[in-house]
This record gives sequence, C-alpha cells and structure tokens, in this order.
Amino acid sequence: MRHWKVRDGNEGDVEGIFSLRRDAFGEVEKDKLDPRFWQWEFKEGPDGKALIYIVEDEERVVGHLADLPREFSLHGEVVRGTLSVDLMVHSDYRRRGIFEALGKYAIQRVKDENRLFMMCYPIRRETIRGFKKIGWEEAVELPVLVYPIRFRNVANRYLHFSPVSFLVGGVARFFYFLLYGIRKRNGMEGVEIEEASLLDDQFDDFWQKAFSLYPVIGVRNRNYLTWRYLQHPTRTYTIYRARQNGEMKGYIVLRRVELLNFNSAVIVDLLALDGATLVALVRKGIQHSRQEGTDLLGFMVPKNHPYYKILRNIGFLPSFKTFLLMIYSIEKGRKLSDAKEWYVNWGDTDVI
Repeated sequence: MRHWKVRDGNEGDVEGIFSLRRDAFGEVEKDKLDPRFWQWEFKEGPDGKALIYIVEDEERVVGHLADLPREFSLHGEVVRGTLSVDLMVHSDYRRRGIFEALGKYAIQRVKDENRLFMMCYPIRRETIRGFKKIGWEEAVELPVLVYPIRFRNVANRYLHFSPVSFLVGGVARFFYFLLYGIRKRNGMEGVEIEEASLLDDQFDDFWQKAFSLYPVIGVRNRNYLTWRYLQHPTRTYTIYRARQNGEMKGYIVLRRVELLNFNSAVIVDLLALDGATLVALVRKGIQHSRQEGTDLLGFMVPKNHPYYKILRNIGFLPSFKTFLLMIYSIEKGRKLSDAKEWYVNWGDTDVI
C-alpha cells in the first residue's frame, strides 16, 4: 500500500533532506551537506527562492526535487524558467512511482508560478528515461573538450610507470605542438586581461551587448554573476575579464576540480563579444591552469556552438565525456529544444 505523499518542502525539512542525500549520493558533492550551501542555493538566489518538493513517509523524507528560479534571454525577451536539481529517492523506496509523482508535482508547481520552461542536466540513464516518461525532451548534447597541459601526468594516469610515461608524454607533447603550437595568434593586440575580484557596472554594460548574441541564454548580469561565483559559500572561482580601449569585451570563470580523474581546472563560464576576445580569454585560462599545476583544462559546450570550433582550433581535444541538457516546455506551443538555439555551459548547472 502507498503511504507516502508529495508536498512542498521548507527549511524544517533540511535535516531530512541531508539524510536522504547521504543515502542517495554518498560522498559525491559533500559540500552540498553544508547548511551554508543549502541557504545560498535555495534561499538566496537572485531570481527568487527555490521551489522544493519532498516525498514524506511517516515524517521521513524519502524523495526530493527542487526547481531553482532562473531568468533567460529568449530571442531578446527576458523570460522566467527553472533549473531542476537534486532529484533523490531513498534506496528503500525505489521503483514505487516516486520519481514520476515528484516530476508531475514539480511541473504543476512551475506552471502555477507562470514560468515558461524547466531545464535539467541528468547523468544517469534511468533518470533520463524517467524524465522522458513525463514529457521532458532532450535539447542538446554537451561534449567536454580538454586542453592537455601536463602530458607526462596524463600519460602516467594510464601507464602507471614514470619512465615510460615521461617518454610517451614527451612524444605526445611534440606532435601536439607540431599541430597546434605553430598556429598564429593574430587578432589579440590591444586586448587586456585582468582578474576581477569585484564586479562593477561594466559587467552590466557588457551584458546589455552580449545577451543578443544567442537566441537562448541564461541571464548573466552583475547581480547573477556575483551570487553565482563570488558569494558561493563553499567553492572558489577565479574571474578574468577582457577589456579593449577601456570597454569590457568578455569574461572567463575558472575553478580547480577533479575532471575525468585528473587534477584539472575547468572553464565554468565564458562569454565574449568577438572571437579575438574569446581566444585571449581562453589563452589566459590556459596560462592560469598551467600556473595552478593542473594536468588538463576542460570546457563543456554544445558541439554546434561557435565556441566549440574556436576552442578546437586553439588545441582543445574531444573527450569521452558528454552531458545532456533536457527541457520541459510549459507552453507547448513554443519550441525550446532546438539544439541550435541554446548556449549553456557548466555555469548554468549547480554541479561545478
């Protein structure tokens, strides 16, 4: 018999949610068990407090899903959507219809809030199948590109023998730079890169020029960027901005993480008004990562987005890792899942 029920969650459910997270995810993203992280993500977001849904069985939290309010530029119009995160079902309650009940409840709550669509980045195949079952669509695959920095360390990850790794890494480095190292770096003159520890009015001015570059893009104004990167309670990010003749032309956000089981850095967010600025920012990211002593620099971006081709030309290589963006459109008349429409990267998720 079914004893559990779905309801809106609140701050009084935090300990139950944390207990469920330990069961569902174990050691993965341990910082999400920090109450400061929960407060920052679910209560302090610039676009409003999160919609939280839990499944309860005799006062025990056995299921959870949340929607983070998010504003987007859709063909120049600011619209309201959500980012669905932290789908969890207790191991004792799986295959009982909880996923489907949570998903349908979330759709109705988002509809009640008059939001246009929901988005998520599922990893597990069963999660993808579950979302499809209740009407979600696959929007676009998000391949991960990597820039090799320490060839010996990359080789040793697979060979586990330092002398051979040194030799193989050296040969790989030689041929890699034979292919990519001799390419010209023209068009970067006059682009100044500086670290930004505080975000000033120029970030808002830049956003007013940048939002029309792509049909669908999450709002990246100063308020959002400050909350997402500078006010994060448990994660540290480095932001560089590019200026030319005093005008801000773009920015890059970096974070040191473990990626593909390597000591890595990742480009969390990247946006530029032109190709020359983009290249200058990415090269700064490579330099920063090299100084940090990382083995790789990674970036996640749709394959048909212009940034994919530009980074491949710089020397980024395809990896075996691919993520997925899924969309649920509240207004069925609007098509939102065209892969050519979206520009998303890791900064649009809550993973990195």
